[in-house]
Amino acid sequence: MKNSEEKKINWWKWAFFCLVALIVISCGVVLNKATASTPATTTSKAVKSSDSSVTVELNKKQVNALAANYLNQFLKGQKIRYDFIVGDQYATLTGNTKFLGAKVRFTINFIPERLSNGNVLLRAKGLSVGRLNIPIKFVMGYIAKNYNIPKWVTINPQKKTVLLDLNRYSKHRSLKYSAQEINMQEGRFKFLITVPTSNE
Repeated sequence: MKNSEEKKINWWKWAFFCLVALIVISCGVVLNKATASTPATTTSKAVKSSDSSVTVELNKKQVNALAANYLNQFLKGQKIRYDFIVGDQYATLTGNTKFLGAKVRFTINFIPERLSNGNVLLRAKGLSVGRLNIPIKFVMGYIAKNYNIPKWVTINPQKKTVLLDLNRYSKHRSLKYSAQEINMQEGRFKFLITVPTSNE
């Protein structure tokens, strides 16, 4: 009598498990069909440039933090290091150079200028190399030949300029960067960040 009751209980137990499994599978099929993506159509809505762009405004402290972080990553493992700091009047590049076999510390002050294509041009306005009287062209030429400079940065010793080519920097990136405003006096820097669309 006891064995027949156990068989009856086991039968109901397995029947219950089968019913639960059937419900789970059925719910899974329905859920899969409900959440499946619809086939892509050949027509698409054009995205306006304003819909994929955002203007970011930074202050001097934020610009310096970004510059320091970028240079730390870019110069990681390099023997020659340099710094780029935006001050109240100038954007300053500091590093080391060799003159007559001696290593000397230099500081070059630049005035940033926004170009019409969204790039930034730095014009050298002053050089400090201790008490030495060294031409800016010489130091900038030394930097161009001996320093590890990003490919999107071009140094022109003759014109005493440094081009920050944001267009080239953005070329192989998922975002495009463009300078919109550079105001040294008020410490305001605006950049346009654009997500390229399929039409761009």
